Amino acid sequence: MKQRPLIIALGLLTAARLVINTGHRLVSPFLPVIARGLGVPLESAGVLVAARSAAAMATPAIVTAGRRYDRRGMVLVGLAIFSFGSGIAAVVGVYAGVLVGFVLMGLGKAVFDVSGQAYLSDRVPYESRARWLAAFETTWAGGFLIGAPVVGWLISLSGWETAYGVVAVIVGASLLGALVLLDEDHAEMAERGRLSLDRSAIGLLAVATLFSAGGEFTTVVLGAWLEDSFAIALVGIAGLASLIGVAELTGAFSTGLFTDRLGKKRAVGIGIVINATGYAIMGLSGASVLLGVGGALVAFLGFEFLIVSSFPLASELVPGGRGRYLAWLVVAISLGRSLAGAVGPVLFTSIGFGANAAAAVVVDLLALMVLRLTVSEPGTAATV
Repeated sequence: MKQRPLIIALGLLTAARLVINTGHRLVSPFLPVIARGLGVPLESAGVLVAARSAAAMATPAIVTAGRRYDRRGMVLVGLAIFSFGSGIAAVVGVYAGVLVGFVLMGLGKAVFDVSGQAYLSDRVPYESRARWLAAFETTWAGGFLIGAPVVGWLISLSGWETAYGVVAVIVGASLLGALVLLDEDHAEMAERGRLSLDRSAIGLLAVATLFSAGGEFTTVVLGAWLEDSFAIALVGIAGLASLIGVAELTGAFSTGLFTDRLGKKRAVGIGIVINATGYAIMGLSGASVLLGVGGALVAFLGFEFLIVSSFPLASELVPGGRGRYLAWLVVAISLGRSLAGAVGPVLFTSIGFGANAAAAVVVDLLALMVLRLTVSEPGTAATV
């Protein structure tokens, strides 16, 4: 069978992921609206987000069970799960049903992300892979910058359920597009045998857990810190959210421009340093809103460059079990966020934001040390 140009697959996968990330990220700014619509307190609505994040932890089991399918098949599975979950959230109208929908969306997004990354990685040489995966990853910022205004308009017209209904329909249409436009795997792309992780593979999972925890230590209390330290109102925080989206987009584009040239491991290390520098500026900003906001933008830019650079590195550490290893990377990132998400508010209320920033810097420095001591760039000798 004649193979289609890979750019067609990239376009389809990226467009689908933009809509999925819109559905994923609309929760943060519109969670109070969802809570009021369901008639539940904000804390109960927060459980929806926590359950969605926890669902991603099941990704390795789904990807492992789906080894009988090719990458296209697993992309279809991810799209189907997410579309179904979004549809449930849109139509059931009761808290328990929406909770089920959020769990399915969390699982569907993770399966789609991993399968999409693996599909592209299978077909792009390692030397140029960061450019392709960076294009796929720009949709995280795009879901905020492009999708959020559209979602706000839909919600203002007819409620949050309509927004999820539209997302469900578009993702469902993407499933049909993927069925037609994505190529099946070659025989040599199949994942067989037991997943075996060497020192580099285990080390990168530890690095991902640490740097994701660093990000959550500050992000989880960002709004409260801005209100308490600088008296920035909700409108100002919304404006900062747009700037953060621009910083994230800049980080993803920078990955496409520089990571292949620098080397993936070196790029991850540079991202950690930029990220930690941003946290340090935030912690030392005192009463200066300019330093505080500037530090936050540096931190978000560095984090996006770091995490997007980590995906092409991870994609080649276990090439015979690429999809399964990328699924475990999702678990590592989710674990770091979950742990720091629980500890971060306690640090903030008991000590202050300086403790959050210090914790973020410390875990980033630990991540840099683990990276240098355990992870080797594929095709090079071990670094000790």
